[in-house]
Amino acid sequence: MTYKELEEYLFKIKDNKFADFSKSLSNSEYISIGVKNPILKEIIKEHKLDNELNTNDFILGKYLEVDHIYFGLSLIRLNNIDEQLEFLSNNIKYAKSWAVTDCLSSYMKKVSFDKFYNFFINKYNTEYTYERRMAYVLGLKQTKNKDILKILPLMKNNEEYMVMMAEAWLLSFIAVNYEKEVYDYLSKCTDNTLKRKAISKICDSLRFSEESKNKFKELRQK
Repeated sequence: MTYKELEEYLFKIKDNKFADFSKSLSNSEYISIGVKNPILKEIIKEHKLDNELNTNDFILGKYLEVDHIYFGLSLIRLNNIDEQLEFLSNNIKYAKSWAVTDCLSSYMKKVSFDKFYNFFINKYNTEYTYERRMAYVLGLKQTKNKDILKILPLMKNNEEYMVMMAEAWLLSFIAVNYEKEVYDYLSKCTDNTLKRKAISKICDSLRFSEESKNKFKELRQK
């Protein structure tokens, strides 16, 4: 399959109602063709070894689904996590939506905490919105490791909503295993928006008791 054939195929199987729904959620300038993620993942899996579908031929920054396939296919074709992290380090800044960054972990090999932390340190404070979001998203698979607490002091006010929401999301995941530490962090957090969003994520989760949720709710009111 060539890139042109891929684009034609995506338009052939599109769902206009889903395109409208996806566009409303993507918070970006992307055009949504209207193809759901499970189908995109099947395309990526099917064409992993398809040399005719060359990622250098992709026209990026226009269609949400095309960029999803580009990043997913590029990652899944790499041999190890070091190559994958290097690819992200060089290219994720060009992503334009959380709908791209947030699906990429499923195409990546297992990453150690040290390698994640190195990526995080290099990306959490850059000028690129989705580079920063990617740093937090990759942390979601590290939340059982107590070393994840190292990033709490590094969290900072992010004016970009998409980055701040990734911080809140990650804090809620860390709290599942380290509730006291996250509570203590939020009790001292001077960024009220981040505090409220993180507590909302915790209270929306089924993984916390009502007692824990009430404790965080009280913190939100202080």
